Amino acid sequence: MPSDGDGAEDTVPSMLWGLDPLHGVFAKLYIKDILQLDNSQHVPGVFFYKTHPISKVDILGTIVQKREREKLFSFGVDDGTGVISCVLWKKRRPMEGPKPVASPTIGLNLQEQLSRITMLEQHTSQLELGDTVQVRGWLRDYRDQREISCTSLSKVADPVFTAQISRMLQLPHLYRTFYDQTFQLTTDSTEPNDQRVRILSLQRKIKQFLNQNGVKNFYQQELETINSLAFIAQQDPVSPCVQHPPQPSQVTDEDKELRSLTLGVIRDDSRRPKYVDKGCPFLHILSCVQHGYSAGVNEATMQRVLDRLESDSQIVSTMERYYMAS
Repeated sequence: MPSDGDGAEDTVPSMLWGLDPLHGVFAKLYIKDILQLDNSQHVPGVFFYKTHPISKVDILGTIVQKREREKLFSFGVDDGTGVISCVLWKKRRPMEGPKPVASPTIGLNLQEQLSRITMLEQHTSQLELGDTVQVRGWLRDYRDQREISCTSLSKVADPVFTAQISRMLQLPHLYRTFYDQTFQLTTDSTEPNDQRVRILSLQRKIKQFLNQNGVKNFYQQELETINSLAFIAQQDPVSPCVQHPPQPSQVTDEDKELRSLTLGVIRDDSRRPKYVDKGCPFLHILSCVQHGYSAGVNEATMQRVLDRLESDSQIVSTMERYYMAS
């Protein structure tokens, strides 16, 4: 597998990754480059092409492998530079029962919606070897193999290779103009360039302190009592270190209690009739953890825990921000 992207991560703090336009889009990359992306050492589900953090991709290629399992379709897609596995999860439907009667005032026909889902699955199952498809989805490593968890997978009617030629012309321009350019933070007169250096220095010091002291959770106010950390923060003329009221508890990847509680919530609640079809929604999991562990667990922390559980194959995402136990 690719090496860890610690060098790339040190270039820009993770809190500023969102400023890179490539972090929030479906990046169009060659498959060979997707397979060689560096893993983020600290944030599961994020990968690096040079200095750019990437979590979602868009590819165009030919189906060269096809498998259907109980819960998913798996396609091997080849763009001429490499082959990558693309996983499309089936939408779980409730058991057959009395047909719902459409209400003329509401206008929602549940039977019609189920029929549409069935048609979409049938369309996906009819994809054959040799079909050209466009795939969009989230990158992940599963059992040491790079794959795409699809948010969309559609057949491209391209008898004269128009789409493939267009992609071949587009990709070199994207690489030259964006991907191969180093991502740099812009600065102005109110934010001197050396402030970024202090932010990076403080970030490294905090990581070092947490690792050396085996800290599993903490309050922001507690970090402000550490002289070596406070000294760096006080050097910042824009955001001086001041005393704050206690902030919500933060956690680290070593907090096994939080991971265990989160996994228990997903295992138990994904069996409930309310969640058996799609899995547990993110906000439900967050609410349960906040009640059972700490009200200080925020969305970013919860997402990090879920990504870690998924990378360890303990849970799977059935659709965006819905989870169930493996």
